[in-house]
Amino acid sequence: MTLPPNVSTISDAAPALSKGEIADRIRRRITSGQMALGARIADKQLARELDVSRTPVREALLQLQSEGLVEIRPQSGTFVFDLTVRDIHDICATRAILETGAIRFLLAGSAGETLAELNTLVGHAALALEDGDLQECDALDWRFHENLIAATGNRYLIRAYRGISSQLRALRQRMPATRERVARAIGQHRRLIDLCAAGRSAEAEEQIATHVGNVERLLMAVNKPS
Repeated sequence: MTLPPNVSTISDAAPALSKGEIADRIRRRITSGQMALGARIADKQLARELDVSRTPVREALLQLQSEGLVEIRPQSGTFVFDLTVRDIHDICATRAILETGAIRFLLAGSAGETLAELNTLVGHAALALEDGDLQECDALDWRFHENLIAATGNRYLIRAYRGISSQLRALRQRMPATRERVARAIGQHRRLIDLCAAGRSAEAEEQIATHVGNVERLLMAVNKPS
């Protein structure tokens, strides 16, 4: 039997989202700031918005809990993660250790290609700043740091950084979205590239530690002890 052209068959329907796809969508909502830190998560509402049943949503939330993005409290509900001042200090300290280690690792070998790629990202960020696109600046800033880690090729270092990367991305949404802050970060990235290109490893490590320390101070300024 031939169906009229305006009638869809069952096979035309969009396939249901997998648990991993659901987790990805919720993760993006958290890391982009669409879901605020500490906010309650209603699995029923999420299931309705994603057009899936509640079971895969709950499974996705369990996965995100293992990543530190979601907190499931018995008898209370499910919430987006939030961090105390001590937590913020510890996660920034961990980031500084991993990124200074990445600098040391890179400069022990041939870093020319990586520095060229990082320099390109900084150039694009500067142009985005000129255009007033602070959201694109933030995305390029994050790519700069992820590429720095990935360029080491050290799977253990990459895995360790991945363990804190989602929380870091979500925390970045709490920093002030101002041209001055973004311009400062771009300048610090340029300085880091120059130091690495000159082989001044100790100063490059100090530069990345200072850069991460600036981020920590900004986060501390907008968070109160809990």
